[in-house]
Amino acid sequence: MTQQPPTPADWWVTADQSLTLADRHAGAAHTAPDLLATLREIAEARRATDSALGAAVQALLGSGRGWDEIAAALGFPDAETARRATAPALEDARRALDRRIGHH
Repeated sequence: MTQQPPTPADWWVTADQSLTLADRHAGAAHTAPDLLATLREIAEARRATDSALGAAVQALLGSGRGWDEIAAALGFPDAETARRATAPALEDARRALDRRIGHH
């Protein structure tokens, strides 16, 4: 059985799930000891946010949007800068999608 490439909808769901995970980790560090205790959660939220960014970019690309438009939305001066800057997030999204739909 040939594995089908992910659809924009696959990426969209992955972005949404990653944002939900990031939201769960955002919050309640009111003092330095609280912040130290939640440092791991902050790192997990960052990884989830990176995955969401990458998945959102993939969903947009898969839906026919171009790098110039994505670069403008992200505040980058050009498409190539956006590609380089989002490369790690795109990899994070690929791993998140693989976990979600079971590709290994």
